[in-house]
Amino acid sequence: MLSPRVAQEPAGRAYPFLKPICWDPEDFEDMCKRPDALPGQSKKAAIPHGVEKMRTLKHGEPVLATAVSSFTRHAFTCGRGGVKVWSLVGQELEAQYPESHLRVQTRQAYLRTCLLAPTSTTLLTGGHNLASVSVWDLTAPSLCVSNELPCAGLTCQALAFGPEDTLALAGFTDGTVRIWDLRDQSIVRDLQGPPNGAKSIAIKDQNIWTGGLDTCLRCWDLRTPGEALEYQFESQIMSLSPSPQEDWVLVGTANGQQWLQPTRGGQKHMVGCKDSTILGLKFSPLGQWWVSVGMDDLVSIYGMPAGTMVFQVPETSSILCCDVSPNNRLIITGSKDHASVYQITY
Repeated sequence: MLSPRVAQEPAGRAYPFLKPICWDPEDFEDMCKRPDALPGQSKKAAIPHGVEKMRTLKHGEPVLATAVSSFTRHAFTCGRGGVKVWSLVGQELEAQYPESHLRVQTRQAYLRTCLLAPTSTTLLTGGHNLASVSVWDLTAPSLCVSNELPCAGLTCQALAFGPEDTLALAGFTDGTVRIWDLRDQSIVRDLQGPPNGAKSIAIKDQNIWTGGLDTCLRCWDLRTPGEALEYQFESQIMSLSPSPQEDWVLVGTANGQQWLQPTRGGQKHMVGCKDSTILGLKFSPLGQWWVSVGMDDLVSIYGMPAGTMVFQVPETSSILCCDVSPNNRLIITGSKDHASVYQITY
């Protein structure tokens, strides 16, 4: 059943949406290997030496959030008017027509963000003047809303999945962080922070990390209802990304600084500094590198553990968001009217 507020254009395809299409066998041959394997045993553990642009997705309005699935070879671009779903199969360099379009129907309502589940089977969408965060079932023959997570009167600006994928979290402009149980859509808990204090959310182990325009990084323990720990920064916190393997949360700020904040105690340290506001950060699936984007019109790749810049790729305008595919082979960025899909070379 489709949401009364968001509807889908007919996809015109007969086969199920989530039909897995593999890349090369090497992309998946070591998915089950331990991530602490010795360097050189896996391409996924390497730091890239370049990227090649494989697709431009003409979204037509600012792309506020984006996601890419290597499992199905689809990209998702979120604008105020809805989420467009793009097939990455084929050789075209510039795509103007998405496979599906999940539109916002309510007047004065608009989307601000979307998030793809690690399994690529679920998409969350949230925004302004919507009664709920929508849970889209990507395994259905045609895209549909499977559940609604109630949040009437709140404007969603950040989304996250809990550590076991049974929880969903959202940050709202009034400072609330809401936690739902995806199994029955019940509200587990509301955490309260200052207005715009949860512009970004990161989940690391059993902790919720939030950062926002008040320049304060906060950490709540999912297991206890206590007060948040607070860490002050010099500038507004624009983006967060947890390290998949190490005890760090990566913090990007409005003054261009990038920090590694330890999650188990200790001092934060700066890892690289850009010339302008950072708008998006994302660690690679195994944490050996991260991508950083923002107002400098550059896609920048940094390597761990020192945060050394590896290379940069110029784009034609500010870059608002980014994502890395689970198989470590794709980067997607969102700009003022399009998204760019890059294939990583190692």
